[in-house]
Parts: sequence; C-alpha cells; structure tokens
Amino acid sequence: MKKHRLLSIVVLTLFCMVLTACSQPGEDEFNKGIEAQRQNDLAMAEKMFKNAIELNAGLAEAHINLGYIYLAQQKFDDAWEQTTIGLEKIKKVKKTIILGESWQDQAALAYNNLAKIVFEKALQAKKAGLIEEKKRHQEHTLSLLNQALELDPEREMTLKNLSYVQRWIEEQ
Repeated sequence: MKKHRLLSIVVLTLFCMVLTACSQPGEDEFNKGIEAQRQNDLAMAEKMFKNAIELNAGLAEAHINLGYIYLAQQKFDDAWEQTTIGLEKIKKVKKTIILGESWQDQAALAYNNLAKIVFEKALQAKKAGLIEEKKRHQEHTLSLLNQALELDPEREMTLKNLSYVQRWIEEQ
C-alpha cells in the first residue's frame, strides 16, 4: 500500500513537472488575462496580456486578446496593430497554446476582430457622407469575415457578424 502511494506521488510529481516544463514563457500571465477578461476586468486583462507579451513577444494569442481588449475600449488603431501582429505570428507558427482550439480558430478570431474594426470605419464613413470610402470599408469587412470563415466555417460569432454586415449593406 505504501509503495503504491509512493509510486502515485512520484508519477503525479513527474506529470506536474512535465506540464510546467511544456508551458511557454508568458503563458501563466496570458491565462490570468483570460480569467480577467472573463470577469470583465479589462484593465487587469490588458495588464496581464502586456505582461505575457513582455515575457514572450511571440505569444500570438496574447497579441490577439490584447487587440480584443483595445477593440472593446474603442482604441481601434491599437486594436488593429495588436491583432495583426498576433495574426501574423499564429499563421507563421501554425499552433496555439489554447487547449481544445486550433491555430485556425485563433486566426479566425483575429480576422473577425479586424472585420469589426473596419466595419466601424464604414460606419464612420457613412456618418461623414463618404460614400466611396464606406463602400471600400464594407468590401474589406466582408473580405475579412470570409477569411475568418475559410479557417473556421462554423464560428457562430463570425456567421452572425457576416449576416449583420450583409443586411446593413443591403439596407444602404
């Protein structure tokens, strides 16, 4: 009985060591950022994602999520910058640290967020009466959403956004 318990402890300890060794620098901060984001604590999420990037600038998911925080704060230029950095990185390494998701899921999320930024520009152009600029932003929005759907055809959020944008364009 003691040997079995000792063996279980050794196996559990080794398992924990392997899991810890496999995590990337910045991954703990990234996970704390995700938790803060879930709790709608955008300031803490922003801080944690920035910390993750400081520790590991190659952590694409931290860039993508920081871009999402900026999008929620309507800091569109910062959102665009962080999201495109994350998208470029995730497409290059073609892997993700997020369990249960693929790199394509993360890239689709990034394209969806970029589409939201461009759609905001289309709305602003409409308000300003800039018809050609509005059309250009509409087309760009649709292109980004279609790129998201190519990577993740069943992402409900992207499908809803595409449907909304298409209806908005038809009503113009």
